[in-house]
Amino acid sequence: MTGGAPSGVSGPASERREALAQYSGALFFSLSLGITLVAYPLFVVGEGRSKTMAGVLIGLSAAVQVLTRWQLGSLMRVVSNANVITAAAVLKCVAVGLLVLSPGMAALVASAALQGVARAFFWTGNQVQIVRSFRPTPKAIATLNMTATVGMLIGPALGGFIAERSFEAAFATAAAVALVSIVPTLMLHRPPPFARVGGHGYLELLRNRGVQVGVWASIAVGAWRGLLGSYVPIGLDAAGSSEFLIGVVVAVANGAAAIGGYAAVPIVGPRVAPGVARWCAVTLAATALVGFEFHVALITAALVAGGVATGLIQVLAITAISETVQPELTGDAVTLVGVARGLTLSSAPFGVAALLVLGLGPAVLVATTVLIAPAAVFSDSRAWRPQR
Repeated sequence: MTGGAPSGVSGPASERREALAQYSGALFFSLSLGITLVAYPLFVVGEGRSKTMAGVLIGLSAAVQVLTRWQLGSLMRVVSNANVITAAAVLKCVAVGLLVLSPGMAALVASAALQGVARAFFWTGNQVQIVRSFRPTPKAIATLNMTATVGMLIGPALGGFIAERSFEAAFATAAAVALVSIVPTLMLHRPPPFARVGGHGYLELLRNRGVQVGVWASIAVGAWRGLLGSYVPIGLDAAGSSEFLIGVVVAVANGAAAIGGYAAVPIVGPRVAPGVARWCAVTLAATALVGFEFHVALITAALVAGGVATGLIQVLAITAISETVQPELTGDAVTLVGVARGLTLSSAPFGVAALLVLGLGPAVLVATTVLIAPAAVFSDSRAWRPQR
């Protein structure tokens, strides 16, 4: 099986209500996130602060997100993961609302930190909710990712449009959308907090073959997404693409990743680990090309292939957890793969930056090889022990 069985939720009607509430909340949360993604850095610079300061604040939010994920396993042994999802929507609303009230540095720092906590809470809580549900994990995770992608495609465009007229209006809109996202989270089934059992330490969990595969997969996903948001646009610019075309190509790559997740639905059991290895190899080959000045059509094709592969891997990472980890350790295992992804999401661009003396193409090639190749080499089905 690739899904759990929470008490108190049974029957097709309850499952449909649960799914609708979860995906609606994800759509609104992602839409709010997308609006802020564009408006926040532009607001920082527009207030007379440097681009470096904008980067520092965004980096702070990413660091807080990783640190928060690290503690979520412990938190979900105290409160229900569904309460964590609701708290995320509340925190997102507060974080953006602060910027409507004040443009000061204290508000900017607090907002960045709260957004990092909210993102960690929301995505980890939702993944755990799916693994603990009756729904098949691969399809449910793929649908969650697709819903989030829709919000992240619409949000930035809407945020940029509103921010051109008023930053306050953009933040007020993002806060209002986040407020709306609270409502569906209140309709979610509240499974009990995880029981306190032995074996929840991260080093102990890493002895589990499924967790190992999930971590390798998440490292590869984080590397791909980190480069897509940093040096992929730079590589496309070096290849002579316009800003508009760069935006379209990145959007297409994100869309390919969302669609690719559905291809992972039939991959279950001992096929999960070889699937991770195979598609990580595709991701590596595709991503390694983007730093070189090839024709934009070739780079676009590579990004689409890499996007489909990454979408598959992202779903398979959680499938590996759901199949091989006992139910009471699910929260810790999902948290661990989230931490792995978060670390490489930020370290991949830093790694390329440190290697730029070699040139952009070789730097991207080396960084992707170091971060993605291990998943292609070490993911296999040895010692694969399904737990449910």
